[in-house]
Amino acid sequence: MNLIIGASSGLGKCLAEDFSNNNNSFSLLVARSKILTKSRNVKSISHNILNNSNKKLLKHINKNSLENIFFTVGKADWKSDNVYIKDKIAKSILDTNFYAISKLTYDLIKNNKLKKNCLICFCSSVTTILPRHRQMIYCASKSALNSFVRSLRFYIQIKNLNYRVANLQLGYLQTKMNRMVDTPFKKIDPKKLSKLILKNYKKLDGTLYFPRYWLLIKIILSLMPEKIIIMIFKIFFSSKKYF
Repeated sequence: MNLIIGASSGLGKCLAEDFSNNNNSFSLLVARSKILTKSRNVKSISHNILNNSNKKLLKHINKNSLENIFFTVGKADWKSDNVYIKDKIAKSILDTNFYAISKLTYDLIKNNKLKKNCLICFCSSVTTILPRHRQMIYCASKSALNSFVRSLRFYIQIKNLNYRVANLQLGYLQTKMNRMVDTPFKKIDPKKLSKLILKNYKKLDGTLYFPRYWLLIKIILSLMPEKIIIMIFKIFFSSKKYF
């Protein structure tokens, strides 16, 4: 069984549609509002992962039944996420992008819901490698997620658990979250990304960058002094809404 968290829009919705067309796999779709689907091999439930308890969701999942888990949830606030951000908004972003995801991962492992060689796939962001004075909490939440994924890999190794952990460092997607902002690079069609994931999910593992040129950008930025990086971004991107 495939578990897709955040299947109501964006990449999650595209994955849900692609997996539903795969007659050899059954998918459980999870979103805040119930998703209408006519596919026989798909079931959707309404569940907010920000709730303190995941008991409702866990009841829908048999032991040792999950073959793939995709966390595609995310939250950003382009207007308010800066050094003056309000506590309530900051907490919502951190909880959505990091804490709720780590909590659900823990609950699924603790309750033995994963099959051997199960894929646990997280969607992070390349924005964590870029300097900025906006989207500060968003980037912090994604950095926390990256750190959690590394720790999860270590935990799985020392406990000799047979799970795969993939962390997708994604560029800017064509989603509702990004539709009103300028981005320094072309936005990615989530439908194309979904088909690429569906084609390769059986061998996904480790940290992966998409598009791949972001790995080169990360390497270049890691070799440059921070002051130079900030100066470059200030000169070329200061007029953009995303900065």
